[in-house]
Amino acid sequence: MIWLALVGSAVAEESRENVFSIGLGQTLFNGDMTAAEVSIRHQRWELGGVILGQGDTSEGAQERLGYAASITRMLRPGWEWCRGSVYGRVGLAYVDGSPLVGHFNFRTGVGIDFRGFSLEYQHLSSASLTRLNTGIDVIQFRIPF
Repeated sequence: MIWLALVGSAVAEESRENVFSIGLGQTLFNGDMTAAEVSIRHQRWELGGVILGQGDTSEGAQERLGYAASITRMLRPGWEWCRGSVYGRVGLAYVDGSPLVGHFNFRTGVGIDFRGFSLEYQHLSSASLTRLNTGIDVIQFRIPF
């Protein structure tokens, strides 16, 4: 019975269509830059656009704004933690203007969705498929509307 309740809540969450989100975040580990994201989720898929601010990175200064676009598959196993719903994501991203990664990357993330906002850790990298692969790590506060 508990399993059915978890699956039912996960399906109910995924059935919401066309959820827009705005995210504000900060890079971690390899850089000190701000990040802003606008995204739209349709069922289990999310399309997002990110702007990375100027700042310092472990590979030198990011002297201009960086841009990224991604498509990810949202994974909602139905787990709860601290009264929030745990989710994950995996997908592809195109990044322009970052000294940390090349143009084509993978985007992964894990987050906790509370009823009015979510907190998410995300990582962009080429998984060592390209020479430039330091990676971009972001912690982000997201608000759906």
